[in-house]
Amino acid sequence: MKKIALIALALVSTGAFAQNLLGSGTTTGAPVWNRPSSLSSLSGVGTATPYVVIPFWVDVTGSYVMEANGAGAAPHTDTYIFLYGSSFNAATPLTNLLDGDDDFSGTFTVLTGSGQGLASSRMAAGETSNFTGGTAPVLVANSQYYLIVSGFGNTDQGSFDYGIGGGQGTVHAGAVPEPATMAILGVAALAAARRRKK
Repeated sequence: MKKIALIALALVSTGAFAQNLLGSGTTTGAPVWNRPSSLSSLSGVGTATPYVVIPFWVDVTGSYVMEANGAGAAPHTDTYIFLYGSSFNAATPLTNLLDGDDDFSGTFTVLTGSGQGLASSRMAAGETSNFTGGTAPVLVANSQYYLIVSGFGNTDQGSFDYGIGGGQGTVHAGAVPEPATMAILGVAALAAARRRKK
């Protein structure tokens, strides 16, 4: 019983130190796909658009913000971002698609600065996205998600910054660990917290 309580305490404690996932990439030279234009149809303009896949998961269920912005020496010309749950396969781009957004002008909350219209995209609860009209999906703890950064049309490509966060939990890059690994991570977090107190 004590072990279960310690693991639960460790997992609750880690939520107090929520961290955003920030990174950068480029779609120049990346694989291409026929991007979606809605939750149920494919684009007639973005039929061979370069894309980058960013796998991630969160450790606390809730609403999170996803942002992308053209940046660097050869900034992306027109970003388009997509959110997938469970799995992603470019050959079946409507399967597991949860949301998508094209242009954003306004202040970022995960990235620094402001959206630049065509070169920026953002999905957040309470805001209108191209696909869901303001009902951004709630992300479930310890479930696999994929942020796809792509372009509006086939020639839209370049470098970008991305950010996922703004929620109560930490956003982790990569695949969700196996349950046994999650327990070990919780115990390790508790041990680290105890060391900090001493």
